[in-house]
Amino acid sequence: MKVRVSNIQRFCLHDGPGIRTTVFFKGCNLTCPWCANPENIEFEPTPYFDELKKEKGVFGQDIEVSELFEEIMKDREYYKFNNGGVTLSGGEPLLQIKKMEQLLKKLKENNINICVETALQVPSELVELAIKYVDEFIVDIKILDSVICKEVLHGDIDLYYKNLDILSENNKISILRIPLINEYTLNDENIEKILELLKKYKFEKIEIFKIHNLAESKYRMLERKIPNFSKVNDFKVKQVFEKIKKLGYRIEIINI
Repeated sequence: MKVRVSNIQRFCLHDGPGIRTTVFFKGCNLTCPWCANPENIEFEPTPYFDELKKEKGVFGQDIEVSELFEEIMKDREYYKFNNGGVTLSGGEPLLQIKKMEQLLKKLKENNINICVETALQVPSELVELAIKYVDEFIVDIKILDSVICKEVLHGDIDLYYKNLDILSENNKISILRIPLINEYTLNDENIEKILELLKKYKFEKIEIFKIHNLAESKYRMLERKIPNFSKVNDFKVKQVFEKIKKLGYRIEIINI
């Protein structure tokens, strides 16, 4: 069985506990205008041109799950520190979870901690399958208005809440990540919806972050229009921080 990935990044420190190997999977069913990994939106291999190196290439390759297991296990000695392990990222890694089941079984047999970074807007059967193996879910929260979510992200907010319920019932919600973008997520109405969500569910930690321009080089390589959003005021970030902190949450402003 093969899965399609774009990159395997070692010695990561911000994608779950401890030292981690992060596997980036190709393909996403959302269309976030601020996407930091645009090379992973399409499932098909994506051609690029690197102006600095003056070379062409392709994002995305198919790899046998047995080979991916061996790649992950190369760093097993580092995983022993602070409950490190592997993080499945993307794209949307849950879209390929069925193909990964044998991989996940072998990782659990070897006591490797497994995290998933997900937007959670996937068929619930995929979430239920992931719960069997995944130790921690890092869940994005984006636009909570159902109409705007569908128009902008091509997402389904009802499905998002259904999958949150599934994770909550199984005590699998770990970290909630909130991207702050003036044009989409940082308006008063969306923030209020986020606060209401935080009152309903219980997360171990909340992480908030401002959208950055670190993906600019990727958009250039893909010959796509570079997203241009207004600068997020630090005072607004602090306001969101304090509102969430008042709910009793452990919260951190992170840089991604």
